[in-house]
Amino acid sequence: MDVPLADTTSATQRSSIFSLAWPVMVSNLLQTLTMTVDLVMVGSLGAEAPAAVAAVGLGGNFVYLFFAVMISVSAGTIALVARAMGAKDQDLADHVLKQSFVLGAILSVPLTLAGVAFAEPVLVVFGATPDVVGPGAMYIRIISLVVFFQFLNFLGSAALRGAGDTVTPLWIGVLVNVVNFGINVNTIYGNAFIPRMGAVGAAIGTSISYVVGAAVLVVLFLRGKHKLRFHWGGPRGNLTTVRRIFRIGWPAALEQIMLQVAFLVWVGMVVVYGTDVLAAHQIGLRIQSFAFMPGFGFAIAATALVGQDLGARSPAKAEKSGWEAAKLSVFVMTATAVGTFLLAEYISRLFISDATVIAWSVTFIRIHAVSIPAVGVFFAIDGALRGAGDTRFPLMTSLSGIYVVRLPLSYVLGFVLGLGIVGVWIPLVVEYWYRAAVISNHFRRGRWKTLRV
Repeated sequence: MDVPLADTTSATQRSSIFSLAWPVMVSNLLQTLTMTVDLVMVGSLGAEAPAAVAAVGLGGNFVYLFFAVMISVSAGTIALVARAMGAKDQDLADHVLKQSFVLGAILSVPLTLAGVAFAEPVLVVFGATPDVVGPGAMYIRIISLVVFFQFLNFLGSAALRGAGDTVTPLWIGVLVNVVNFGINVNTIYGNAFIPRMGAVGAAIGTSISYVVGAAVLVVLFLRGKHKLRFHWGGPRGNLTTVRRIFRIGWPAALEQIMLQVAFLVWVGMVVVYGTDVLAAHQIGLRIQSFAFMPGFGFAIAATALVGQDLGARSPAKAEKSGWEAAKLSVFVMTATAVGTFLLAEYISRLFISDATVIAWSVTFIRIHAVSIPAVGVFFAIDGALRGAGDTRFPLMTSLSGIYVVRLPLSYVLGFVLGLGIVGVWIPLVVEYWYRAAVISNHFRRGRWKTLRV
């Protein structure tokens, strides 16, 4: 999809933002749906459902550590591709795509080894019960084997979005989900030829779907009909470009890794309250992921437009693009918050039929709903700053939010003051409103306009 740079009028900017954002919302929703389908399907396994849901949920939390590194490289990819396209330098954009794949291939090796080696010890450390550790560890190990293909999906989609094409990643996401569901039906429940594998079957279906999505993306890039082309010729690695990608991306990498570590610590607090509460927490996190989708969409739109505007040497237009994305994000995310709050029980029943798990899921979802408008602000401004190459301030904002606000407050409210699991969950709301206020003030000050990438 060919999206022009934003005009100076707010109406045209909003149109450009929506044109970029809505396919990202849907494609990110589909990406989240890939692992959520796993959760929903194992949630219908009868008596073993709570343990299976907890296993897939905890396994997914570990796998998100891989996604954290992928997001870091993709932050550099989308920023540099957007600037190249804004400057109308097609060769540079293609070059950034190739070097992103090189960096992704290098990083996939240690991640795969870590997933295979540390899957079970990590789950044991965080107090998972034996009926959760076994299938959870297998889930992690199987998905770890396809980390390279996940990288290709992340980086290829990021490059296309930086170039203004947000529709192609959407269709790749549709394909991945269709493949995942088709395989899951057979591997999770079994059939005449395949044994019933539960959580392990879910991992197999998800892994194969990632491989298929990556293969299709690579073919599209080799054909060069979607704004970017992958060139086999020339040097395989260019250290200067790799450094540029990494320089932009490493704060995002550190941010995501530290956030995922914090999320695991937070889950460690939840595990104390038993398998039912843990299963409810995992369901709530999946709903959280879906609720975040509009914010992610506006974040990517802000990243692409701000990067393109700065590449075209128009910082005033870049700032306006950021604020317009934030306004639209808040509007949509507020509607999302109201919907999830009111429909919390119905949504929970889609995942599992256990009454206790449903009750705790509803509590988590409704607490989280109060934070969703703030998430909309934070994501949009965070995306705008990434488009400018300013990834360090979002890093500090996110880390201070979770390590200074959420985790200490969760411990104090949940364990010191005795509010239980509700006390562990409430600081999520405080954290995101803090993040929104801090990052908005930084964007308003405008120092990001002069950064060199």
